[in-house]
Amino acid sequence: MARRRKGKTTGKQKQQCVKTSMKDLPVDVSLNILQRLPVTSFSSAKLVCKDFYRLASHPELVLHYHHPHKNPYGLIIRILSSYINEPFYTNQLYLVDSRRCLTQVIQPRMKKKYNPGPMLSCNGLLCLLFYKHKHPRLDCYRACLFNPLTGEHDFLPDPGLPRVRESSHNGTMVSSNQFFGFGFDVRTEEYKLVRIVKLSYESGRTYLQAEVFTLGRSGCQISEIDTPFVCPDQSSDVVVGGAIHWLCEDENSTWFDPKPRIILSFDLFEEKFHQMATPDCEISEFCKISVLGGCLAITGDFGVHQGRHEVQIWLLKEYGVKESWTKEFVIGERFGRLYPLFLSNSGNIVMSDESKAVCCYDPKKVCCEGYANFDQTIVAICHVPSLVSPFL
Repeated sequence: MARRRKGKTTGKQKQQCVKTSMKDLPVDVSLNILQRLPVTSFSSAKLVCKDFYRLASHPELVLHYHHPHKNPYGLIIRILSSYINEPFYTNQLYLVDSRRCLTQVIQPRMKKKYNPGPMLSCNGLLCLLFYKHKHPRLDCYRACLFNPLTGEHDFLPDPGLPRVRESSHNGTMVSSNQFFGFGFDVRTEEYKLVRIVKLSYESGRTYLQAEVFTLGRSGCQISEIDTPFVCPDQSSDVVVGGAIHWLCEDENSTWFDPKPRIILSFDLFEEKFHQMATPDCEISEFCKISVLGGCLAITGDFGVHQGRHEVQIWLLKEYGVKESWTKEFVIGERFGRLYPLFLSNSGNIVMSDESKAVCCYDPKKVCCEGYANFDQTIVAICHVPSLVSPFL
């Protein structure tokens, strides 16, 4: 049987056999391909090849995905450890995108043992706060800017311990509290982290301190600012109208004569504190402040309706105008105590019960459906994924 002789490959056939790889594509074509992906897919897209890895941080892509309409809301969920005094990295962190896909996030680690503090989100970046006891009544805090999508992170300079006023008429300091606010100033394109410190003494006197971390292209700068007239009772990333907002206890409020909560705002551009007008309802310590549909929102159990408690959500339709406060949503007692995280494009409200579940409330059908359920206690915050770098 005669053997077949291998024919020689012609130049034309060689030309047809040449393979084209991703690096042979023009940059604009590669960018066009990547722009068609959901932003949360970039962690996988970066593994395709080295060129995609480099292109993932291209300025054109960062700007493209920074538009809110192209980059829908998501969630950051922290699953709290069931053990006391566990280091912060034992608390698992997850990113939930608009398609409800759950992705575990690798957190930045610190050399020394710190406890997890507040977790704040603004303009595509997380501000993770950690603390440890360094003084009998003072905590040492560290802050880290972190992009959970790209994994980039940057620890801010150590602000040091608050200044303690030692004097005979004040007596010994009996307690201290630190609260933070995180926001982005669109006018200067700078992130700002505000720290408010409250020191209480045996004499009954309290002192407030305030400082701001300004994070821009020139690095991080720490400066003291005028103290607010009241102190918040929790940290906040509620940014509307170019200002951070907190709910605070009225300065005239006492244990036996409690006053309604007031709204404290911090103008990110002017770096000054102001008091905001509140809706015509009594804001208690159980109320929450948030952003819903781009409006400032207050949620709480504001009273009894026909013998049943109901959760109301008030929206400030026109920022700075007291008369624009509107009771927009009413949620029946059967759904329990829920707090809004964000308003979806379909008009549903993604809410947290501050326990083990996140649900989606449909105000038209007056029903709730599961959004994400966990076996352990969670903390959930709204987060808009982006490619923004914490190194600015």
